[in-house]
Amino acid sequence: MAKSPSVRYRGLFIILLFLVILWHKPILRIYFVLDYRDSIMAYSRSNGVNAATVSAIIFTESRFNPKACSHKGALGLMQIMPSTGEWITRQLNWPNFSKRDLFVPEKNLAIGIWYLAYLKRNFNNEYLALASYNAGSRHVSRWLNEGIWDGNKVKVEQIPFPETKKYVLRILVLRKIYHYLYPDLSMN
Repeated sequence: MAKSPSVRYRGLFIILLFLVILWHKPILRIYFVLDYRDSIMAYSRSNGVNAATVSAIIFTESRFNPKACSHKGALGLMQIMPSTGEWITRQLNWPNFSKRDLFVPEKNLAIGIWYLAYLKRNFNNEYLALASYNAGSRHVSRWLNEGIWDGNKVKVEQIPFPETKKYVLRILVLRKIYHYLYPDLSMN
């Protein structure tokens, strides 16, 4: 007796479902890449920031393209503005900063991760730091002073810039994805 087409398709479906369950992480890792993993982890650890958060920022900012340039002039993996890069390198006592340094992955990561840690220390709040990374410290400070948004994760909808609101939410979701796909990234 021949099997009906629906029985054959059901068996094929079960096999495909099993393969997807078994191989979903490797498949997702094709899209959610993690280049420069060792550097991200080392700089994150030394600056006290979450490596999964850093990975989410890099994915959002440049899709791990070290040569990325924004229409506003931000450069490299973590999309650092040259003026911000220059200020940070002065804080780090690095000599001879050039905006070309922002295209060098190691330097961009060192600068960008230090800056994220600085924002986190400055605002003493991770969500304010993420908003500041996108919108700038002046805007976030003004929101705090005017009582527009206090950095509460639950009240993210109060962020007055739609782009920044989406940015913060996107980073939080991507951070969970990166931690799930790469469990060795710290979730501190």
